[in-house]
Amino acid sequence: MSTKQETFPFRRPVEDTPPVLGVIQNGRPTPKYALAWVCERHAFYKNLGEGIGYINCWGRVSRNWSTSPITDYGLAPIPFSAPDGNFYLVAMFNKEKANHIERVRDLAGDPLINSARVAMGVDRDPLLEKTLQWVRWPLDDEIRQRREEVRQRREEARQQRKEARQRRRESEDSEEK
Repeated sequence: MSTKQETFPFRRPVEDTPPVLGVIQNGRPTPKYALAWVCERHAFYKNLGEGIGYINCWGRVSRNWSTSPITDYGLAPIPFSAPDGNFYLVAMFNKEKANHIERVRDLAGDPLINSARVAMGVDRDPLLEKTLQWVRWPLDDEIRQRREEVRQRREEARQQRKEARQRRRESEDSEEK
């Protein structure tokens, strides 16, 4: 049986659409995924317009969204400020209500994705389009887990270097005798 990480990777290309949340795949329920653009914090503020910063960015996104042809605020885009220093500009989740499997087939023409694109200023920065991807949600937990994995690998590498130094010293000491 495959692991959760293999079946449900942290990141997926936009073309690798995840199943609907909760659907069983390889014996495991599908976790929540967000379709999001990854944007550096200051680029996000700049794309929203003059005078936008952390305090007022959500209001600007909401105001931009209010002109959208999508009237269901349950489908409104979410700019998420992540601990990795980026904003994850969420267009939708893999929930049945979002009809995400059909929507990603027409990324350029889908009204929900386009409304999110405009509401969050992605349409002002063509380079952002390349960052669109599926990320497992909630992002905080995933990022925390990744940081812990990196910390553990660094600790293991530090321990291995320490042991190698110790063996080298012991070898040098035995050669001197």
